[in-house]
Amino acid sequence: MVNFDFISPTKIFFGKGKENEVGKIVSSYGFNKVALVYGGGSIKKIGLYDKVVNSLKEYNIEFVEISGVEPNPKLTHVKKAIKLLENENIQLVLAVGGGSVIDEAKSIAHGLVNEGDPFDFNISKRISNKALPVGVILTLSAAGSELSTSCVITNDEVTPYMKNGFNNELNRPLFAICNPELTYTVSKFQTGCGIVDILMHTLERFVNVKDECMLSEQFAIGLMKTVLHYGKIAIENPYDYEARANLMLASSYSHNGLTGLGKTQSMRVHGLEHTLSGCYDEVAHGAGLSVLWPAWCLFALQNERANKQLTILAKELFNLDNAYDGVIALRDYFKEIGMPVTLDELNTKTPIDIEKLALTYSKNKTRVVKDFIDLDYYTCKQVFERAKLNAN
Repeated sequence: MVNFDFISPTKIFFGKGKENEVGKIVSSYGFNKVALVYGGGSIKKIGLYDKVVNSLKEYNIEFVEISGVEPNPKLTHVKKAIKLLENENIQLVLAVGGGSVIDEAKSIAHGLVNEGDPFDFNISKRISNKALPVGVILTLSAAGSELSTSCVITNDEVTPYMKNGFNNELNRPLFAICNPELTYTVSKFQTGCGIVDILMHTLERFVNVKDECMLSEQFAIGLMKTVLHYGKIAIENPYDYEARANLMLASSYSHNGLTGLGKTQSMRVHGLEHTLSGCYDEVAHGAGLSVLWPAWCLFALQNERANKQLTILAKELFNLDNAYDGVIALRDYFKEIGMPVTLDELNTKTPIDIEKLALTYSKNKTRVVKDFIDLDYYTCKQVFERAKLNAN
């Protein structure tokens, strides 16, 4: 087990109707002016927008709206938001939505108090030492951004787009309001994407080969069993409160660091997927992960320690004795909940160019990501090629 520092300071307000308390919650921290960040029209269709606005007004909290956040949130939109808000004396950035909205809110929170390009933090050009606090009203169980140190933004000012995340303790939200009922209207596809993302945040930590920590691995196994069980129920019956509640809680704790305590973090499939959805912006993050995980695992199986970890998962999750069979069982679970498992199933606007993906990930053959399987141009290309054949 490696040394670590851990804090998960986000206060969770969990349960039915908790969104109605947002004004009271914001006021309790002493804030009286916020940036209200959200995506398209979904929060208005389900009546959440009116609830939030009415609650803020009830407690005399001023707000400036930033709407139109896209899936795979864009740098140009972040910059427009910062420009709009820079003279507004914002005290809190309030994100109402899923991971994309939360990540954009985090980027805005850094950009408002740091000069220069906020994407500098995403490419490790600079390290941010200050940010405004972020609050969250969660509407999608998926990314875990409501408790995580992560902030993923797509730079749409370059071609192809560059999608990068950075970790910083300042990215952990101050509070998260989590009402599982707010996820009832999430489509089956987006629910499936969320299920995959939750599992992947946990799987990638579990299959780490450098370090061992029995306690965090037991946390991970329990979380994954919960998601596999309630994921099917939520797909079949989207109004099942217990299913939605368990997924929402699993979303938060899959990515706050709990399931990786004492272990070196290695999120290689996430990195590959960021390249995929960076080059093909229409690809949903969870869908990209469901395609790439089985393909990457076929390479991971060559490593003795990774094979051991995947064998444990096969037994614990599917009562199977073989690591390979466990990988196939999870791939089939993805298919069962309606997720794609091959590149062709992603239905991109243009055919996926594997050469382009490999060159982008490897920075034109100049980058090698060192791990128990080194990801250079050639290995990366093989993973993407295998992802075309996952169904076989």
